Amino acid sequence: MTSELLLRRAEPADVDAIQRVATESWHAAYDDIVGPEAVEATLDEWYEDEAIQAGVDHEAQDFFVAARDGTVLGFAHVGPHPPRYVHRLYRLYVHPDEWRQGIGRQLLGEIEQALYDRDVDHYEAEVLADNEPAVAFYESTGFDRVEEYEGELGGVPVDQVIFRKRV
Repeated sequence: MTSELLLRRAEPADVDAIQRVATESWHAAYDDIVGPEAVEATLDEWYEDEAIQAGVDHEAQDFFVAARDGTVLGFAHVGPHPPRYVHRLYRLYVHPDEWRQGIGRQLLGEIEQALYDRDVDHYEAEVLADNEPAVAFYESTGFDRVEEYEGELGGVPVDQVIFRKRV
């Protein structure tokens, strides 16, 4: 029998587990789009200990994990984001072994409750246009496309989509 999923605020002790989930999910989602080297370069920059710790500790940001039996299976992180001065979903990742189990939707629910509690009326998410499962996820959870542009990830040019959703 599978234990119940626990959704809670991330803690400093979760940093290693968040990095583990990030590594697995990023390689599964992006290796075919930008290549494993670009994925590793981005993970090294965006998921270093200090970067995750800063998000966990930041009073204006909300960082949640989804865990079962003490094992972190996914995480979500949102906060105010310049230069657009809107809240941005910085991270929403679930371990690939747990994809399509509803964990991402549950984490999104925690994020939206936190934003509602902060009196935030809308937020954005940025996605690689070629990440079809992520694009479908955001579209199926009520986000609207508001912008597309060319960016880069790990030194590789990529097409990006910005989605927006009302809370």
